[in-house]
Amino acid sequence: MSTAFLSTADMLASELKNLINNGSLRDGDRLVERDLASQFSVSRIPLREAIQKLEREGLVDVYRNRGAVVRTLTVNDIDEIYQLRALLEGDAIFQSLQYMDSETLTRAELVHKLLGNATESTQQGLYNREFHELLYRKCKNQRLLNMINELREQIERYELLQHRLLSETLKFQDEHAHILRACLSSDPAAARECTVEHILSAGQILKKYIINR
Repeated sequence: MSTAFLSTADMLASELKNLINNGSLRDGDRLVERDLASQFSVSRIPLREAIQKLEREGLVDVYRNRGAVVRTLTVNDIDEIYQLRALLEGDAIFQSLQYMDSETLTRAELVHKLLGNATESTQQGLYNREFHELLYRKCKNQRLLNMINELREQIERYELLQHRLLSETLKFQDEHAHILRACLSSDPAAARECTVEHILSAGQILKKYIINR
């Protein structure tokens, strides 16, 4: 959707999300309405709406006495998120593959190669996300895709901050190759199985980061 059609609250939510994901706002940091309203030159009303949106998405917690703070995810949170992601993304690729066209598969192959050659973590993250979105995009259930995106956004800041994609690229590439092979073979069941294994594997990596941070 074009930003021209986004409300002020939606745009503020997007900006706050960027600050959380790039580490400018860290786990436990307070979202002080007065300071943020001044920073973005807006009134507190759309800012409060933006914070409420982030609360619904699981990115912030709101307390009566402290106000809003960036949510700190626990190991249990990571387990729950990745178990849900595995179920949803496995189902998404299963459904999508039934309507997959050659153009989408060709693009997915290209992105897979680009990811393998990328050496910068931010670019790797973009290619990784594009790879998965390409393979899910033919799914006919938009609510399912929205839920997947919301879950990804809850943990995106950890994926960006830990810079583990760089060191895990070979492992991810191997798992991606299995997913891609199943798609090229038009095998929805195998594609779902490979995707579930891949998502759960990524969850284990992130859990280690959360435990050792």
